[in-house]
Amino acid sequence: MTESKRSWGKVRQVQPSGRYQASYVHGGVWGVTKGVRFTAMSTFDSKGDAWAWLGRERELIDRGTWTPPFERHQQLEQERIEAERARRAAEAMPTVASYGRRYVQRDDLSGTSRDRYSQLLTYYILGQPAASNRRGMTKGKPVTAYGIGDIRITELTRARVRLWWQNLPVKTRESSCRQAYDLLRAIMNAAVEDELIDINPVQVKAAAHAQVARERDLAPLPIPILFRVADAMPERLRLGVLLGGVLGMRSGEVRALQRRDFTLNQAMPTVTVSRAVKEAEGKLEIGTLKTARKGIASRTLVIPAALLDAVRDHLRDHTQIGRNGLLFWRTTDGRPIRSAAWLKTFKKACQQVAADLEAEAAAGQPETEETQRLRELLTDHGGYIFHGTRVTGLTWTYRLSGGNLKAVQAIGGHTSSKTALRYQRADIDYLAAIAANVSDLIEHTTKP
Repeated sequence: MTESKRSWGKVRQVQPSGRYQASYVHGGVWGVTKGVRFTAMSTFDSKGDAWAWLGRERELIDRGTWTPPFERHQQLEQERIEAERARRAAEAMPTVASYGRRYVQRDDLSGTSRDRYSQLLTYYILGQPAASNRRGMTKGKPVTAYGIGDIRITELTRARVRLWWQNLPVKTRESSCRQAYDLLRAIMNAAVEDELIDINPVQVKAAAHAQVARERDLAPLPIPILFRVADAMPERLRLGVLLGGVLGMRSGEVRALQRRDFTLNQAMPTVTVSRAVKEAEGKLEIGTLKTARKGIASRTLVIPAALLDAVRDHLRDHTQIGRNGLLFWRTTDGRPIRSAAWLKTFKKACQQVAADLEAEAAAGQPETEETQRLRELLTDHGGYIFHGTRVTGLTWTYRLSGGNLKAVQAIGGHTSSKTALRYQRADIDYLAAIAANVSDLIEHTTKP
């Protein structure tokens, strides 16, 4: 064993390892009490390393920040343990992808909602390549170049959310992008409720102004145009447009109607709405209403006298045999009509009515602004959608009931008055009628 000393501290070589040990004496009072020798907690590869450690110890003493090496070793070990614990906790924290998948697979979601949420999560939030060309996507290509699925929910910041939103195709797919934003916000709200995070980072002002769906701005059809569109449909589907546009029924509810739902032999003919066609995860089936989970399992609607003959004719000529016979069905297999096929036929009818309006204008006087507006309503933005007939029916219901929201709620099957109000439209015809009433009031009150 060899030792070497300098003005302060001592280094010695330890045999048989050949490594070097460093130590020094600190504390005590000269001539009164001896100091305490402190030794490094580990040996060193070289003598230079050992002297360097002594130099650092001397600097700590001179600065007044010195603590015994063993205490510092214990503190560093505790910090290492805490860091390792934090690392493991972070690794155990779910990512946006894993937590989001658990969220969209909840049992309290309907199959349709689960299917739509899964698509939004997969393609718009996680940024995975599209598996098909559905909904305007291109197979094999991602909707967004900035997916956030690998980010742990504790590391998702407002800056990252903003960057994700900026990379979405908002200009071309505004509705789906806003739905994806709302879904991400709901997922992170659930994380707040689970006490995994303190504040929801999904707070993008620009996203708040994006439209979730076209029905928010879709104007109601004038009643004559509604009937013209119905007449342009195949005869066996004509009644479906009238039920949607007059009674405010949803597409899935119309396509799930059966013979037994109608009661026509009483003073007040009715139709009971208690089922809807569900399309989720590639399956087509008839299930409960979307509002059944919130207590509205069915609703009974009074059939206006103006529709009674059309209903009777359809039940006689186009409805499947038996009480459970469908009013609207596929001729190939007798199953319910799929939403895409129904919508395609409906849009074709709208385009036919728009073409007829244009031809009528060309054959007579120049096209009026009203005719042009109606043609644009029927054909712009990919064409009028069938859900617009529900907007039509519930808007006219609100007006003819004198603004009775409870009546609109009951007819539309809404779970809240707020939802019922979403379907109200102040279209130009209605505003013109209001203006005429105001004008009459002014004339009557200002006459001498």
